[in-house]
Amino acid sequence: MTPLRIAILARVPLVREGLRALLSESSDLRVITLASLDEITDDAPGEEPAVLLLDVQILEREGWGLLNDLRTELPALTFLIVGDNASDLRVARALELGARGYLLRESSADEMANAIRAAHSGTIALHPSLVARLLETRSTNQDRPEDDEPELDDLIEPLSDRELDVLRLMTRGMANKQIASELFITEHTVKFHIRSILGKLGAANRTEAVTLGLQRGLVSL
Repeated sequence: MTPLRIAILARVPLVREGLRALLSESSDLRVITLASLDEITDDAPGEEPAVLLLDVQILEREGWGLLNDLRTELPALTFLIVGDNASDLRVARALELGARGYLLRESSADEMANAIRAAHSGTIALHPSLVARLLETRSTNQDRPEDDEPELDDLIEPLSDRELDVLRLMTRGMANKQIASELFITEHTVKFHIRSILGKLGAANRTEAVTLGLQRGLVSL
């Protein structure tokens, strides 16, 4: 079996080498480290990495728009974010921008390798601590006394079945074109549904819509 090619991009050399050491324990993974994203395209055709582990510090420095650039310029690349905070509320944002998962540096070798394999096969991969945090946030919002938010539920119109379908795919990090293909509708129709979703949820953007959808139990990871 051909090893799955993995690239690691992190600002701190110790983080890069630590992740490489963890993943090198898996014989079905071939791991390289990168000093810059430009190096991804330096490989010979057919030798490009299939999965990129991107340290969250890179995004903090370069901006989260980098994820959009990755999705546009390297559509075949599966990328996951690696961070160190189990309470990081940017998880939904990362997924909405195309990341296939959000892992923690404290992950074991098996957890990291299994997450990479799952993400490459199309599954959203999240460290258990992050899932627990999302569920805790959702539970807290559900248990809050009604008097704390007396008007909120009245402001949110229920989403249609099709809008829920679109929101689920947004949660998986799909772009409009991918959503259109998955649901056999046009991109124009997808954009119409997204505008409606934003309006019904009272969300300012896709990221906020995904976050609200997760917190309210409309969708799940």
